[in-house]
Amino acid sequence: MAMEKQTKKIRLVTATAFAVGAMIGGGVFVLTGDALQKAGPAALVSFLIAGVVVLLSALSFAVIASKASADNPGYGYIGVVLGNPVWSFLTSWCFYLGGIIGAAFVLNAFGVYVNQFIVHQVSPAVWAILAAAALTLVNLGPASQIGRIETFLVGGKLLILLLLIGFGLGHFQGSDLHPFSPHGASSIMATSAFLFIAFLGFNVITSISSDIEQPRRTVPRAIMLSMLIVTLVYAGVVIALLAAHISTYSEASVGVAARHLIGPVGGGLVVAGALISTLSSANASVLGSSEIMVRLAANNEVPTILGRLRRGHPYVSVLAGAVLYIILILSRQTQAVIGLANTTAIVALIIVNLAAAKALTSKSHDGMRLPLGWFLPVLGIAGAVLQFMYIPSGTLTIGLVLSVGGVAVYMLRKRYHLPHIHHEIVAVIKEMEGPLGRSLRR
Repeated sequence: MAMEKQTKKIRLVTATAFAVGAMIGGGVFVLTGDALQKAGPAALVSFLIAGVVVLLSALSFAVIASKASADNPGYGYIGVVLGNPVWSFLTSWCFYLGGIIGAAFVLNAFGVYVNQFIVHQVSPAVWAILAAAALTLVNLGPASQIGRIETFLVGGKLLILLLLIGFGLGHFQGSDLHPFSPHGASSIMATSAFLFIAFLGFNVITSISSDIEQPRRTVPRAIMLSMLIVTLVYAGVVIALLAAHISTYSEASVGVAARHLIGPVGGGLVVAGALISTLSSANASVLGSSEIMVRLAANNEVPTILGRLRRGHPYVSVLAGAVLYIILILSRQTQAVIGLANTTAIVALIIVNLAAAKALTSKSHDGMRLPLGWFLPVLGIAGAVLQFMYIPSGTLTIGLVLSVGGVAVYMLRKRYHLPHIHHEIVAVIKEMEGPLGRSLRR
């Protein structure tokens, strides 16, 4: 039986699909319209800049993931390179926060689309809370069901988006790009920082690297492939919006553009795609965050109770995350939520780039190497730090406090260590029965 479980590893297509599911959510249906409003057709450049900045960090993730092992799973190698395991913990902690905060953003997008196109009398916040409650219940249920749901959602939304992009390309003309930058060059950079969250989610692959078949080879490929797919999808949706010739751009522009390009039936299909996409992305964020917390508990990096399982389900992590993203939804501060998610993710990216740069200067590093060596991770650090300039100071401060505040949780790990619960968590992880492992096994 043990041998059978060991053969059931996550493969390239599955890992890539899950990362794509995490990245293509509310962003593609909400941020594209907002980006065009802020930068005009130059939003294409803004997306490209944001994608390149995140790609530089994604390359560093590939370097770190290529050294994943049973002794140093996930981000464990970061602690080895930087000389202290607290650095690997902080990376995981920031992505845990980013996943939960990101779930609030995409659930709010779900509410916007239901309110705008289906039931106008009920506010977006109410629909978002209802979706949050449903999602929480799903993630407290059998993980095999979660995996089947996620596979259906990812495949469905990609097909719908490809339909929209295809009609957009068919109607697109060169004149749709004029005037290219109506608000000036500064708007391009400001919009780029706003779009940073659109490309986050690939890190879910690193979180489960120990459960992936041939991780040193598969993880870097899955990261690069998911980034390429997402970049092409975002660019295609922007072109479709331009080709639709709608008068104003907003959070619901993709649904409006679909009606212009495809007609009422096609427009309804794309709205359905928006609902599917946002739920898929939120599901991936919640599931990925639960995975992170369970593995932190297994590694004795957080108080054991935070990773506690019931019949294999991480109910403590799921419920704690639900409380946080429901509070954020109720705040109705969408821009602040985006800023918080960006801040926590940027902190993690800086740490990962720093570790990759140091690893690539070492002759003993036998994992993946990059062209130009340490220079690309240094560029990744610079690009990530630059994003801080475009986040409002209040939001930035809260995000940094939440990120660094993880150290307090880390310091409590020994005081609140429960051996019998820890033994159960470790046994589940070894059997690849963690949240993502169970849901993604083939």
